Amino acid sequence: MNKTIASVQLWFLRLSFGLLAYHLFTPSWAGDLSWESLSSQEQQVLQEYQSQWPSFSTEKQSSLKRWASLPASQREQIRSQYTQWNNLPLTRRIALQRKLEHYRSLPIAKREKIRQWRNWIKSLPMSEQQKLREQWSGLSSAERKRYIQDLAKTYGAPPL
Repeated sequence: MNKTIASVQLWFLRLSFGLLAYHLFTPSWAGDLSWESLSSQEQQVLQEYQSQWPSFSTEKQSSLKRWASLPASQREQIRSQYTQWNNLPLTRRIALQRKLEHYRSLPIAKREKIRQWRNWIKSLPMSEQQKLREQWSGLSSAERKRYIQDLAKTYGAPPL
């Protein structure tokens, strides 16, 4: 009986902690998100949204507030990436979303290997990265292995 009580108490404690964490970290508990509560820098960055601000959901206001608080260089990088994303054909965007979903479904160890592999590729000179992008899909499995071995001789072994 004591084990049952202890497990119920543990379950209740976990549930309570989860609910507390949920309420603490949801945007609605993030504080006042009125236009006047924004810093002058945030208001300047978000000027184009001032008239619409009250009609935005708390989640959207919170997201825009976080974006406005980023350094200008990061905001510009995000804008650039968003523009690139929007310029992709819909079929390509859907394919990339599926790849991302697949990646997120992989075990952590496999994702870490993929991260290490990408970091190795990013460490290559830009000319080699471009050559790799252009040629990779047309290579057979054996040719890919040889190609990576040749790169490894020059730039160090990849994390396989």
